[in-house]
Amino acid sequence: MLRELRKEMSQDFEPGDPLSFIEAVHAAPADLDVSGAPDDRKFCGEPILDMERVNYQPAGPGAPWLPSNKRD
Repeated sequence: MLRELRKEMSQDFEPGDPLSFIEAVHAAPADLDVSGAPDDRKFCGEPILDMERVNYQPAGPGAPWLPSNKRD
């Protein structure tokens, strides 16, 4: 599972790094050459580019794809 982040500047206009918000969650097949790594393209065929891997395993079939602290 991969997450696509949206970067936004802080609302207080102070200097610093932009804030990251989850824009979307995507799925990609496993890379056959690197254990535990996603392939360089999502299942739909688009490249994963700068997406971050989410280290989370659902509890089982029908369980939520995201941990409860990330669902908002």
